[in-house]
Amino acid sequence: MRVTLSFEESEGADLCIMVDLLRASATITAALDSFRCIIPVRDAERAREYLSMGYPVAGERGGETLPGFIANSPPEIRKHGGDCLVLTTSNGTRILESVKSTALIGCLNNVRAVAAAARDMADEVEVIMAGVNGEFAIEDFLCAGEIIRAMGGEIDEYSEAAVLAVQDRRLVDDAIKRSRSARRLEKLGFGGDVEYCLRRNITDNVPVYRDGKIMKLL
Repeated sequence: MRVTLSFEESEGADLCIMVDLLRASATITAALDSFRCIIPVRDAERAREYLSMGYPVAGERGGETLPGFIANSPPEIRKHGGDCLVLTTSNGTRILESVKSTALIGCLNNVRAVAAAARDMADEVEVIMAGVNGEFAIEDFLCAGEIIRAMGGEIDEYSEAAVLAVQDRRLVDDAIKRSRSARRLEKLGFGGDVEYCLRRNITDNVPVYRDGKIMKLL
């Protein structure tokens, strides 16, 4: 298996893994405990149209929960359930709309499960870091490193750098907690979400994005 790492835009591998650690990836993964599917929507206005049709809708911009929406928060989303959840976020849902292949969603909560699924599904896997508003985000880089390490295989130099960066879990956690994303979430009252997103391998849920919807890989 060949594994590559990219930022924001897909290079077109057989399979990709989208990583938006704080918090879209973890929210999506948690939501599949209580929702059958998730509809990721890039545009907030489109999400509001779903809200007017009676769908449960979660979303944020800049970390702040949009008025009338459920928070883009793994602990919060676990309080809700139903058929399909609509989700709009600053970064993760934008990346999903741009991918041309089947996409899995990875986070620290499902490292082992998403890595195992990727190994079974494709010979070429691209891990895509969502970043923050077009800029590099250290939390996505470090999360990608843990997923790539769990996958194994032949890796490019960018991937190797990410794997080397995650050798010390204490340093990894500290860097994520000090990231600009984490500090902003703390200010907004979502410090508990950061701690939740740092929990490793607490679920076997593997979200898969196909044909505009996210469902649990069975």
